[in-house]
This record gives sequence, structure tokens and C-alpha cells, in this order.
Amino acid sequence: MNVRSALEYVPYFCGRLFVVHVAAELLQAEELVDALLDADALHEVGVRLVLVAEGEDTSTLALRAGACEMHTAVAEFPLTDGAPAAARVNEIVGRRQVAIVAAGAFGRFDSAVVDMALELGAAKYICLQVGEVPSHETQPIFAVPESEVELHLADCTHAELLQQAAEVCRRGIPRVHLLDGLHRGVLLDELFSEEGVGTMVHADSYREIRPLREEDIPELLSMIARSMADAKLVHRSYEDIRENLQSYYVYTLDDTIVGCVALYPYPEEACAELGCLFIKKNYEGRGYGKAMCRFVENKARTMGFNRIFAISQSAVDYFRDRMHYDPQPRSVLPPARLAALEESGRSSGVFGREL
Repeated sequence: MNVRSALEYVPYFCGRLFVVHVAAELLQAEELVDALLDADALHEVGVRLVLVAEGEDTSTLALRAGACEMHTAVAEFPLTDGAPAAARVNEIVGRRQVAIVAAGAFGRFDSAVVDMALELGAAKYICLQVGEVPSHETQPIFAVPESEVELHLADCTHAELLQQAAEVCRRGIPRVHLLDGLHRGVLLDELFSEEGVGTMVHADSYREIRPLREEDIPELLSMIARSMADAKLVHRSYEDIRENLQSYYVYTLDDTIVGCVALYPYPEEACAELGCLFIKKNYEGRGYGKAMCRFVENKARTMGFNRIFAISQSAVDYFRDRMHYDPQPRSVLPPARLAALEESGRSSGVFGREL
């Protein structure tokens, strides 16, 4: 886990309420202690917590939380008792203790638990279970908008849980996490990194491609510095980027910038250049680069351009084989862009496609 990234989340999480549902089969597992230690760390940085024991008994969960020296209090009523149970949980959380309560029923998303989470304004609903993390072709589905869940149901594992998580999002919980409670450090690894280790179904803007802001420029320059030094990207200064600020876009995860792309218009030639495409190394291979390419293609199309091109000497395979851009002669470039390329002395190839 990246410590710098983790620290960025602390002020964001402080004061938020998380409901952590502990599956019945996990209550007896030794690994639960690690998850509770993570939960205690969350509480220490200001997260308000409700721990829900699946079923009707809180004794095991309370005992294990006590062994971790958590500041807890047990709600006397199961959530199936309705308003009295929810009021008691709210009272415990309000006095800065971790509330432990029994669901009173079985199931990851029992209606009484979800109703309580909604009433308390929970920012996250977290399911700690044994396995049961949705995956596709052995690869976990790390994050998916609730509006796109239906696209995954036919060919993923634990499709029913994924569908139920989406429904909870639609009811008003911004984010639902499906986690393997046997994974040591699962809560911190999931919550203090952009991608996490389980499946998150989200109803808010977790992933976003947005215009670059001037305050983002130092972070952007730091991100692409090595590639500029290695001549994989054209050198750009703060002033260069600020002057063309409207041309740059960034890919963000939880408001953290993990990639960038630029769209340079050539209106007289009715075409545009896709440039400065970059994804942080830890986020390569997840489709973010392709998403940014498609994003600027759509931008160019809406601007009335009929052709887009890219110039690269280090991403030849990517543009040719992954994006299916056609290799083209330099003569297709707008005169101003051709002159700049010739002056640079770079042996870059030209790739393009019709829009």
C-alpha cells in the first residue's frame, strides 16, 4: 500500500460512516482479527463504524473486537427489531464508539441492515465474507458503476451478489464493497488505494475523465517526468501546459490522477492530434489508456473533425495493435505539425484513423 496515497484518504474518510457486514462463516475465522485491527485503525482516523454480525448473535464478534481493544458497545436489539435497534446504533456511534449489532437474519444485504445503513447516511456498505469476490476469467472485477453491472452478470462469478450490491447503490448508498475477509489487511488495502483488492460497486464518480486544471499541472509534470526524460514523451514545461490547458484531460480514480491525454485541434485541416497519452505504471493493462483514447476521439468528433492522428516512437505497438490506428506517412500531417516534428529530429511514426 502506497503511504502517500493512503494519507490522502484520511481527511476524506474522517467523519464518514461505514457499515461493515461480517458474514456468519467469517466470525470463527482467525483472519477476522486482522480485519478488526484494520477497522480499529479506521476508527482511529475518524471513521464512524457499525459492525454487523450476520445472524442473531453478537457474542463472537464482540469478543474478538474486545481482544483487539476496540472501543465498542453492543446494541441490545437485532436490526430486525426496526427503529429501536437503529436508534441504539446511532446513539453508540454518536458517542464515538464502534457499534456492534446483530443483523437478526442471514444474507449479505438483509433489508434491515440496508435500511439502517440508509437511515444513518452510510458512505460505504462493506461485506466481509469468505471468498465470493466477483471475477471475470479469474481476474477480480475491481470497480464497476451500478449502471454497468448488468453488462457483467452473464460471465462473472457471484453474479447475484454483484446484482444485489448494485441495488443497494440505487437505493442510496454511494459505494458497496465485496471483500474476502480471509485476505490479511483487506480493509486497509481496499480503502486506502485507488483500485483496491475486492469488488466495489459505485453510484458516484469514482472514475472520471475530466479537463486538466491549472492546480493539477505540478502533479501532471511529476507523473510524466520520467517519460519526458527518456524521450518517450515530448518535453513540456509548466508554461507550455498552462498555455494549452484546454487541450489536456486527466483520468482520475477517487480524484487521484492516474493518467493523462491531450487533444490538439487543427481546424483548417479538419483533424486533431491525440497526444501526451500516459498511464501510471501501477495502472497499466486495465483499459484506462483505451478509455482516454476513445474519450478524445469522441471529443474530436463533436468538434466536427473527421480524422485523428497520433505521433509516437515508443507506443507504436499500442496504437497499431491495440487501438487499430493505421500507420501513415508524415505527409498527412498538418503543415505546422509536420514542421515541428521535422525540427525535433525525432524518428516518431504517425498513426491515424477516420472518425
